[in-house]
Amino acid sequence: MRCLTLYLALFAALWLGNSCATPAPPSELPEPPEPGKAVEAAEPPRYALEFEGATAESPSRVFLRYSLRVENAAARDAGTEIGGWKVLLNGAEGAFPAGLLAGEREGGAVQLGLDLDLPEDGGDFDEYRVTLALILAETGIPLEAEAVFPRIREPQFVISSIAILKDELVNTRFRVDLRIENPNIFPVVLSSFGYELYGRDRFWAGGEERDLLEVPAKGFAEARLQLVMNFINMRRDLLDEVIALGNVPYRFTGEVRVDTPVPLLPSFRMGFDRRGTSTVLK
Repeated sequence: MRCLTLYLALFAALWLGNSCATPAPPSELPEPPEPGKAVEAAEPPRYALEFEGATAESPSRVFLRYSLRVENAAARDAGTEIGGWKVLLNGAEGAFPAGLLAGEREGGAVQLGLDLDLPEDGGDFDEYRVTLALILAETGIPLEAEAVFPRIREPQFVISSIAILKDELVNTRFRVDLRIENPNIFPVVLSSFGYELYGRDRFWAGGEERDLLEVPAKGFAEARLQLVMNFINMRRDLLDEVIALGNVPYRFTGEVRVDTPVPLLPSFRMGFDRRGTSTVLK
């Protein structure tokens, strides 16, 4: 009986000790989302197409530089492969040749280059607006960038008159009055000007001028060329026309260097080949 009393007393002590102990705090768990509230997803990549600059080989051939930039906060890589592209010239698609070159991706950008052959006769306007439109292959995201640069046109040459200055035994010295028209919105300077003059498709004379000649914007300048014609190898009918001061069909050809104030194309060489009819004066 005494043993049973001791056993009950020990059991009661153990039960009272366990009931007074402080329970361990539960481990912290994330709070469940509120009903109806969507879980915030990672921010998608952001793309931008930027025009960087342009250079030109001639008034009708330019090379445009672009940068395709991507900002990406997601864990996986953002694709920059181009699925399709087109070029708009002054707001319209055309049949002009164009080629797009894409470089390797470095960091967050891909360098792009656009070769473009501009139409020589595109109307009366003074600047180009070229829009490059891309579609990314993986995402289908459309991107556009516009490049604006001045139009550069070749000067035009017209013979105003041909005048005989002095008759000699086998030579005739004469003067050619030349009108140079500048269709650009900026002045141009002509230098290293080489030329040949033909009458009825027979060579008359040629020469080269190295004096600089400035032609104002949307204006013209006049030059006087001194030439010497040799009659030894000329046909008799042409010689008679020159002597009689008649109308002579001519052909004026050559090459000239044109200097411009435009960083896009500071200078270029152009050939010319003009035909017409002029009265020989004396």
